[in-house]
Order: sequence, then C-alpha cells, then structure tokens
Amino acid sequence: MISVQQLFMISSIVGSIRLVDLQYTIGRKGYSFPAHRHSIFEFMYIISGTLHKWVNEQPLSLNAGDCLVIKPGQYHHTPPTPHEAEWFVLHFEIEDKTIHEILQMLPYPVITQEEEESIHLFVRSFIAKYGYFLHNLTGEQASKPAESKYTAVQMLKVQSAILSLIGLLATYAYTRTEELGLASAQPAVKPSQIHLAHEAAYWIEKQAAHNMRIGELAAQLHVDRCHLATSFKKVYGVSPRHYLTQVKMRRAKELLIDTDWSVEKIAEELQFSSPSHFVKFFHKAAGQTPFRFRNHSR
Repeated sequence: MISVQQLFMISSIVGSIRLVDLQYTIGRKGYSFPAHRHSIFEFMYIISGTLHKWVNEQPLSLNAGDCLVIKPGQYHHTPPTPHEAEWFVLHFEIEDKTIHEILQMLPYPVITQEEEESIHLFVRSFIAKYGYFLHNLTGEQASKPAESKYTAVQMLKVQSAILSLIGLLATYAYTRTEELGLASAQPAVKPSQIHLAHEAAYWIEKQAAHNMRIGELAAQLHVDRCHLATSFKKVYGVSPRHYLTQVKMRRAKELLIDTDWSVEKIAEELQFSSPSHFVKFFHKAAGQTPFRFRNHSR
C-alpha cells in the first residue's frame, strides 16, 4: 500500500462576508450628507482633498490617504465640504463572529496612511486596476446578470480583491488590539451593550430637540436606567446626558452659522424653555455666548 501524507484538508469553507456596495464619489464644494446609521460596516478611503465627518458626535478630519471605519449602528453624517474631494466607499457585512469582534474593537475609526501604508497602496492599486471597468458597469447594465464571460470573471476578481482589502483591515485591527493588550483579554464591552448604546445614541440624535429624559429613553428601550448609563459610558466614553448636550450644541452651532435666525428662534427650535436658558446652556458648554460664537464663525 502506498502511504499518503496529507498536509492539510479543510472542508465546508463558506463565505462569511457580504459585499453590499462599492462607491467612488466626487463631492463638489458644499456637498453634505445627513445624519444616518446602518447595521453594516462602512469603509471609506479619501482619494483627494479633505472631508469632514461626524461619527457618534466625534468630529473627524480626513485627508488624502486616510481611511475611516464606521461600525454598525454608529450615527454619522458629512457636513458641507469646504472644497472638492474624492473618496471610495465600501459597505459590507461580516457573519464570522470573531472577525466581527476584531473590527468592533478598533480603538479609533481613522487609519492614516502613515499608520498602515499597505491599505493605502492596496486601495490605490484596486482603483487603478478596476476603476474603469466598474465605471462602465453602472446603471441598467449593473442590475442585469453578467452578459459576458469576461464581465463575470472581472467581477469575481473584484470580489476577491475586496475580500483581500477586508483581510488587511482585520489584520490591522487585530495588530492594534494586540499592541494595546486587548486581543487576549475578555472584551470590556459586550455585544449587547454595544447594540444598546448605539440604539440609545440613535434615539438621542432623533429626539434631541424634544428634551428627552434619560429615564424615558431607558423605558423606551425596555432596560434599566443604570444599565443604559453604564453601557453607554463604556461604548462612548460619556454619559447619555453629556452626549445629548453634545448633540444639542452641534445643532445650535449649525443654526448659528448656517442661518440668520435669532437666538429666540433657535431656542424655540431646540425647545429650550426660554432664550435666556438657551444662552446659559450655550455659554456653559462653549465658554462663550451664542452671539460671540456667531460673530467669530463668520
């Protein structure tokens, strides 16, 4: 009998990543996108220019070569861009719980080119190689089954390349958590707490102008108020009440800069009990009056 040495055999290899969409966008000066959230990961790479993002009330400035990873459930929006910018976006889902957890543990959403040049080089190479093909595969043609064997093979290559990109992201995330001593430790925040905090942040954003009380929010989410506060602090680093203050301050600043509304009208819009209450609130949070802020911001 001839002996056989089997070096490896792995069966039932099932794809655990769903690619939702790919986007290449040129945003003209003044481009903006409203606050929203989704249940999937979002990867963004800045090709040229500068783009400002808000992710869970955290302002971020992204320059060419920077990457951004937005986790499922995180509330985010794009304020008006000061200049033209170009960016590449990928939305994807991960079924593998371990990989999902690794990406969830990313300590900071921005990955600069200096931190991880391999991701930067990979995205640039991907766009150079497949950008023209994907540009032509749009509109009505993109919604139809592949009409040629060439198209089918090219799309398979695109999917394979995107899987490699997500692999680079997972490698970076795992390496960073190892460096910070988080990979081998038990997760400080449970998935259920992350979900609860994201859900709470969503409703705080949605109902900020209605003077929502944290006790009412806890009741709406059918959880104990202390459990909500603890989970929220672990995920966002601030209490729900402080987060609400940040949301109201952001909206107040937007109205002061983008409109000519009076302080009285802004106070009414944000449902403060009186203009003087709004002025005191603003001064305590910003260290200056609404009038001074508006004058210095224009």
